[in-house]
Amino acid sequence: MTKCIQIKQTVIGAGMPKICVPITGTREDEIIRQAEQIAVDSPDLVEWRADFFNGVENWLQVEKMLSAISDKIGEIPLIFTFRTKKEGGERQISLENYVNLNKMVSETTGADLIDVEVFQGGAAVDSLVAVIHGNGKQVIASDHRFYGTPDVNELLAIFRRMEDAGADILKIAVMPKDEADVLTLLEATSQMKRKSEKPLITMAMSALGTPSRICGEFFGSAVTFAAIGQASAPGQLEFGALKTILNILHSIVQN
Repeated sequence: MTKCIQIKQTVIGAGMPKICVPITGTREDEIIRQAEQIAVDSPDLVEWRADFFNGVENWLQVEKMLSAISDKIGEIPLIFTFRTKKEGGERQISLENYVNLNKMVSETTGADLIDVEVFQGGAAVDSLVAVIHGNGKQVIASDHRFYGTPDVNELLAIFRRMEDAGADILKIAVMPKDEADVLTLLEATSQMKRKSEKPLITMAMSALGTPSRICGEFFGSAVTFAAIGQASAPGQLEFGALKTILNILHSIVQN
């Protein structure tokens, strides 16, 4: 049985999958404009993809942007994510700088959840998770496979590594090469839902993986991602269309 996590007014792990929309601006004015636009549409969650931001190596600018985004989106929970190049992000960063950046973000009032790539570096990642928790923030453990889809057993092993790290939410994204890969991800999601109390986020990227982005309520993925403007990953649907689809599927489940 999934133990729900409540962040502000958003409950993750129950009912219809929550929709998260990314902010992907490279400049301050772009980021503010995206935050304002997103606030109008009012998704369940917002993710700031800080790896897109040109000023991400300047801590004062990062802190300033966190405060500005949080102010614009109000009561919508904010996820801070620096996605590294090797996991599909915009830039690479040393492990030391990655850990220090996320530690500093956890000390601010801007971010509610912090995405941590669990395979960045063993004990350093486990220590980072502990620091984030100590600062009162929740952790989304993530792993992104842009070059294929592991089998069910390997996907379950990845989930278990995330649990061992102490993460609050477990996220896996894969790149399917065929329909069977999408089914593999859904099978692993369904099995892990029965094994773990942690909310899960799973998705198969690209157009081929679209079914995985809309059927979370059936298989166990608690959050899905949509775009308002620029997408942050291949295969993201437009926010309004995804919300309509999820509402229709949810009505079927309820009946």
